[in-house]
Amino acid sequence: MKKKSLFYLASTAILIAASSHQVFADEPVKTSTPQPTVEVNKQEAHSSVELQTKEVTQTAPINQTTSSSSSKNEATASSTASTEAKVLEEQNVVKENSTTTTETKKDNKSTFFAAQNNQATARSNPDAQVKKSTFVDVSSHNGHISKEDYQHLAEKGVNGVVVKLTEGTSYKNPYAASQTQNAQAAGMQVSAYAFSHYTNEAEARAEARYFAEEARRLNLPSSTVMVNDIEDSDMRPNINATTQAWADEMRRMGFSNLMYYTSASWLDRNNLRTKGPIQTEQFGLENFWVAQYPTSKLSADDAKTLKYNSEAGAWQFTSQAELLLGRHVFDQSVDYTGRFTNKATPSNRAVNQPIKGKITVQNKNPNTGTFDVIVSDVSAPYGVREVKVPTWSNVNGQDDIIWYTAAKQADGTYKVTVRAVDHKFSTGLYHIHLYYIQNNGRLVGVGGTTTELSFGRPQGKVTIANNNPDTGTFDVLISNVSSPYGVREVKVPTWSSIGGQDDIIWYTAKKQANGTYKVTVKATDHKKSTGEYNIHVYYIQENNQLVGVTGTTTTVSIAHPKGTLTITNNNPDAGTFDVIVSGVSSPDGVREVKLPTWSNVDGQDDIIWYTAKKQADGTYKITVKVSDHKYSTGLYNVHLYYIQDNGKIVGVAGTQVIVSLARAKGNITIANNNPNTGTFDVIVSGVSSPYGVREVKLPTWSNVNGQDDIIWYTATRQANGTYKTTVKASDHKRSTGLYHIHLYYIQGNGKIVGIGGTTTEVSIARPKGTLTIQNKDANKGTFEVIVSNVSNPDGVREVKLPTWSNVNGQDDIIWYTATRQTNGTYKAFIKASDHKNSTGLYYIHLYYVQNNGTLIGVGGTSTNVTISAENLKPTGKITIQNNNPKTGTFDVVVSNVSSPNGVREVKLPTWSSVNGQDDIIWYTAAKRADGTYKITVKASDHKNSTGEYNVHLYYIQNNGKLVGVGGTTVQVSKTSYPTPYYSQRDSRWAGRTYGGYTFAATGCVPTTVAMAISGITGQTVLPTTVADYLYHSTNEFNKRSYGTTSHGIVLAARHWGLKTETLGSTAAVREALAMGHHVLGAVGTSVFANYPVTHELVMKGYNNGMTYVMDPYNANNNGYYSVDYLFRVRSLDPTDNTEGSPFMTIRL
Repeated sequence: MKKKSLFYLASTAILIAASSHQVFADEPVKTSTPQPTVEVNKQEAHSSVELQTKEVTQTAPINQTTSSSSSKNEATASSTASTEAKVLEEQNVVKENSTTTTETKKDNKSTFFAAQNNQATARSNPDAQVKKSTFVDVSSHNGHISKEDYQHLAEKGVNGVVVKLTEGTSYKNPYAASQTQNAQAAGMQVSAYAFSHYTNEAEARAEARYFAEEARRLNLPSSTVMVNDIEDSDMRPNINATTQAWADEMRRMGFSNLMYYTSASWLDRNNLRTKGPIQTEQFGLENFWVAQYPTSKLSADDAKTLKYNSEAGAWQFTSQAELLLGRHVFDQSVDYTGRFTNKATPSNRAVNQPIKGKITVQNKNPNTGTFDVIVSDVSAPYGVREVKVPTWSNVNGQDDIIWYTAAKQADGTYKVTVRAVDHKFSTGLYHIHLYYIQNNGRLVGVGGTTTELSFGRPQGKVTIANNNPDTGTFDVLISNVSSPYGVREVKVPTWSSIGGQDDIIWYTAKKQANGTYKVTVKATDHKKSTGEYNIHVYYIQENNQLVGVTGTTTTVSIAHPKGTLTITNNNPDAGTFDVIVSGVSSPDGVREVKLPTWSNVDGQDDIIWYTAKKQADGTYKITVKVSDHKYSTGLYNVHLYYIQDNGKIVGVAGTQVIVSLARAKGNITIANNNPNTGTFDVIVSGVSSPYGVREVKLPTWSNVNGQDDIIWYTATRQANGTYKTTVKASDHKRSTGLYHIHLYYIQGNGKIVGIGGTTTEVSIARPKGTLTIQNKDANKGTFEVIVSNVSNPDGVREVKLPTWSNVNGQDDIIWYTATRQTNGTYKAFIKASDHKNSTGLYYIHLYYVQNNGTLIGVGGTSTNVTISAENLKPTGKITIQNNNPKTGTFDVVVSNVSSPNGVREVKLPTWSSVNGQDDIIWYTAAKRADGTYKITVKASDHKNSTGEYNVHLYYIQNNGKLVGVGGTTVQVSKTSYPTPYYSQRDSRWAGRTYGGYTFAATGCVPTTVAMAISGITGQTVLPTTVADYLYHSTNEFNKRSYGTTSHGIVLAARHWGLKTETLGSTAAVREALAMGHHVLGAVGTSVFANYPVTHELVMKGYNNGMTYVMDPYNANNNGYYSVDYLFRVRSLDPTDNTEGSPFMTIRL
């Protein structure tokens, strides 16, 4: 046998002592019910069957109909011919291959488990008989085993060997022949096994044939014990049915001495907590060879003492038996039945289980045409898988036979319910036979009986209920419904006695939850006939026949439509009333409730057909507004109509009501009269008008100069239903005294109506504010002004504090805007330095900029200011910002600028430390919005010097004197970017055309400009980028003629944020080159060009009269040239001299 690596091993000593703790291996199991294999001859079932004690193959006819106890019919048929056909079909399904292949190992799919000490389940039977000899099983893993090897095994008590022959349908043990023959030569009993993989019945039969054919090839006798090795976990889902198919096929192939090898965990009877899927009752537990390993190495003597799985045929107790020194270990087993060691034959299990069964007929019901068959005392030699009850009537032989499958009951009996409807409604004598399908798949006859069946008449009781004259309906109830032929439908033909049956309707009654049937009859469906109605009851039976059952009559009357009108909520203030309709009913149903309503004024010119809305209490309601009826008052007429379910309108009732309109109302209240803000609120409450209120108007004016300041305010509705407006004296020319407020409504009809009026006194407080001086600094001449208690009826947009010294009048006045503080006060900070450093008396006045933009004075104060002598010196702080090595620039910012004599200008003389002050520039700083002063210093203005720069600070005071204030230094560096060389004849752009000219012929200026820009900025600017700009954004390149004007150089440099400077002399060129600038120059006839062509060059660097030249047309011309030579061959073409000279510098 093939063994797995996942056996769980327990301690030998613990198991021998039989006192260990419980350890359970729970295994999920699916069970399946196997299908019976029935051999059938074409003979009818006997009318009576004697009890038998052996298997029978004679059964009921082939053409059988089987039925379960639920009366759900199943058709089955089988024959020897069809069985053979099925075998041939299976041979085509599973392709057999006799070629020997490698044996499959399935160790990681093991389903075998070690034994568990389960005290709740008996592990063994101490009285079981164990054969003296043991046996082993061998496969290719054991290799060649000689006759002598087997003799050595016999000396150790081994008297049997089970040889693996096949696996599936493609593997054969290559050692099987020698292992078998040598064992036979040594006198051992030889059995065989096949390792199975089948998952369906076709595969099972194919594997059985493959196994049997190999046994025949090895000349094994048909009496050989043939073992099915079941341990592939893929086989579990349908194990019983597929294994039964394997066994049936083995018997068909001539091998009937069958055993089954598997793990204890696969069996439904084992000593484990979890039961397996294999039904041992079906195959016989004594036919199982069970593998279960209590310990890794258990001796044969100990195994015979333990007697595990002793109800089975054999027990494999170890896979590690070391029986031959130095050879592969063996699987060793004990033999309980002698099948493997003593050539014992399979036991006949019929001795203790005789075939028997008792048939009883119960519950015969002529009304329903049914009876029950009860089978008790059920047993058979090989167990009972199914109880079959073939049943037929005596009419026309067995043409209505049904093979019922009886359902097992809770008390152990089996039951079938037979219905005459399933047997062509036959009556009289019925034959009932009893068969069992045993667990070995064989069908065996047990007995039979007969019974008489008769039919009663169809029954039913008809009752009339809910006869309602208001709706013209009644219900027909049919109870106690039954018919021996079954009841498919209950029909209730119904008609009135008027006009014969001209209104007959065949109703189909609907079955109710309590089993009764019900129909609701409406007179409207019967021409609204009244008087006598005839109701008959018919059944459509299961045999499709219509049968009359009973009938009755009833009297139908139809009441007139009803409804009660009630007028409620007649409200003269709102001009509304409600109409309530109760007690609504009509025999023809009520689809809608209509209430045509109109006033008595001018007839029905204001009639409205209202549709009433159904209320929760079942009444209907409308609300009528006089505003919808031309505001008519007096008598109103209200009529009631129903639109019935048939669409017809019917008058029901009517009433009248007197409607009056009250005067419009409203109360005026003055609130929040505030002299500080010059405002008051007008509140209007109790607003109502029978004509509705569209707007609330409040014309308001002061008593001063009549109504010249009148405003018609529109009040705003508040959440509480009142209306409100706020009146500001500032909107009424700031008038004080008596104010008039009138109240008007614009009603729903658009008309304006006066309601009332009132007056109120308005006063306006003066602006207020308190000035406080704090935090005076006698040394620096500073102080703070605090404004508190700020208020003004016209609002405060800004708080202004004009402040000046007593010196020279108001020549130093400043209008400070105070800043609001978190505590509601306002603050301004005053510095004497902002007031010409004046000392002595300072005046501070307080003004408000009001919300209307006007300025109003509020108050004023004064204070004395002093400044210490040390603070009378000029002050100023120098800060260096934006020091940029890329551009060679930095900013100088001067803050805290002050001088006792005032500051007219801020001067910043600046120079580099290179060659003394030869590059000094006296910058004049520009004052900025925040009071600071600023200049920008460029290294290019200082001979491109780098390193230390000196920055001094001077003031030109108001008295014209220059005074020094301070100074600082700064380190200046300038990044020097390499100037790339571009060729206008580069293949990337040489052929590109601009204005019909190629770039190779005309692109010298865009190319030299691109080299200069790239070298100055460190960016990569291509010649075509410059050319695209010049051609598409200017008229300087290939527009008026071919080539580029010198003005194009100026425009291109400006586009990239650079400056140009025209160089009109050799000296100017030398100076520019010496300062590190790029110089572009146009030359005429020379080594670079021939007349009439002119050409642009780039020059960079200067040393002893020489500069480095880059020629964009011919790189071979690149090199050092005399500046004098270059200037001498300069171009005289006007297009190269638009800026006054063909030489110019490009720089930051």
